[in-house]
Amino acid sequence: MGRINVFRTKEIKEAIEANPENAKQIINSETELGICVTDELGNYIHVNKRYNEIYGYAEGELIGKHFTVVVPPENHSKLQTAHDMFIKNEYEIVRFWEVVRKGGQRIQIQAAAAFFDNILGAGGKGRKVTFAYYEG
Repeated sequence: MGRINVFRTKEIKEAIEANPENAKQIINSETELGICVTDELGNYIHVNKRYNEIYGYAEGELIGKHFTVVVPPENHSKLQTAHDMFIKNEYEIVRFWEVVRKGGQRIQIQAAAAFFDNILGAGGKGRKVTFAYYEG
């Protein structure tokens, strides 16, 4: 099984830090990693094409939905707590997660995350940028 390219996630994070006003374009230009941005509540505010491909959604379909739509039901509360802790502490380790594609198929992804409070209309509120790697 392949691994997430942590050097690539670092490059993307640094590019966003240097040009927060271009966050959407930076995220959209990535083709290997699925990238989503969720707000402080866990609602999708932006996803790139690769993220939609990994999870089986059409462009724009996830926007406004809660991120637990791609989480197995038995892990909803655990991952909501993890999201809340991330927004509070701005830290999360790289790890593997079981997720659910649109049709119900369960797959394994590897994910990393970054915290921003100055992108996509954050206005000081937390934004979680999640990087998802999937070989399929």
